[in-house]
Amino acid sequence: MIRRDAIEALVLEHGREGYLQVQALLLEGKELPNGRRQRARPEEFSLRSLWEGLVGPIESTLAFAADQMGYVQMPIREAVTTSAFPSAVGQLISAKVIDGYDMPGAIGDELVTVVPSKLRGERMVGFTSLQGPKIVEEGEPYQDSTFREKYVTTTETKRGRLLSVSEEAVFFDQTGQLLLRAQSLGGQLRANREKRIIRAIADVASTERVYRPGGVPTQLYSAGNNSLLATATPLVDWTDIQEALAYYALNQRDDREPDDSSGTDPIIWMPTHIVTAQEQAGTAARIVNAVEDRTNTGTATVITAGVARQLVPGLRAVASPFLDAAQGADQWDDASDWLIGDFKRQFIYKEIWPLQTLRAPAQNDEEFERDIVARYKAREYGDVNATDHRLVVKVNAV
Repeated sequence: MIRRDAIEALVLEHGREGYLQVQALLLEGKELPNGRRQRARPEEFSLRSLWEGLVGPIESTLAFAADQMGYVQMPIREAVTTSAFPSAVGQLISAKVIDGYDMPGAIGDELVTVVPSKLRGERMVGFTSLQGPKIVEEGEPYQDSTFREKYVTTTETKRGRLLSVSEEAVFFDQTGQLLLRAQSLGGQLRANREKRIIRAIADVASTERVYRPGGVPTQLYSAGNNSLLATATPLVDWTDIQEALAYYALNQRDDREPDDSSGTDPIIWMPTHIVTAQEQAGTAARIVNAVEDRTNTGTATVITAGVARQLVPGLRAVASPFLDAAQGADQWDDASDWLIGDFKRQFIYKEIWPLQTLRAPAQNDEEFERDIVARYKAREYGDVNATDHRLVVKVNAV
């Protein structure tokens, strides 16, 4: 535990701004000669010690403490000595929010490409909108690549929550509770992001469309888009992956135009992931990671090297409980359905703001009305959007 006298000594030597820099370095950690990183944990700090080290004796600087000590009138220091205390606590809260946000088992970010942007609701070209290369005769100029009048529109949403530190929390030193709340908030933000990504890539509900060609919310997986293998194909072995690959090769076409091929060429496609509900997680992992496959011909057992590894090198099987929970939705009626494709090329996470932890300005109304000494906000701004429908196939299990 980092005690008050250590904080006071650092403040005396470096000033309050210097102390904040030291604390930030402690939380970030330093690399040791053996390559390991040594860092201080937020739990090693104390709200009360920080207050007394950065602001002053609690009985003369905190109104709640002055009342507890029996004083009627005390010169309570205003603005909490500029912003030193709120800034110090903000560093701890930010660290715990990030801890919670780094949720193990989340797969959503594997399936989208994060696109930073400062624009809301912008138009983006689809995967097959860019025209291909043209023959260039000797001495002739190259043609500019242009985009057809084909685009998708994006939407973004802002989400966040406040976290307040009361005078009581400082006086009773409720550091542990505050840090648990901060970590929980980070976890909730990540879980919400994960849920939105998984439901988006599965096109779970008609009210949550993420594919908007020409600005019109449209069903992503359909016979018309040639992105739905409607024939019952439960995920059992590598032959089911083969069936999805064959369906794609026969049905999906490059529609760039004008083009020499007039939109008849197949699309070169190498799936990166199979996505299933947890219900099918073991089956998918077995198929993808099998080092050998055995086939009983009736008279003998034929052993071959893992076929799925050869069909689609590097294919990864991932699963999410959000797909189990979505079973029965209008577009995801069976948790045994599965998806295969190059998800990062089809789905983007349009990010206006990444995860942020912000501090409220000093002397706001909450200080007087609710005895709040510091307030923080954790937020993010963005959402999932599909840029096309040709790079992922949904396979019906029944």
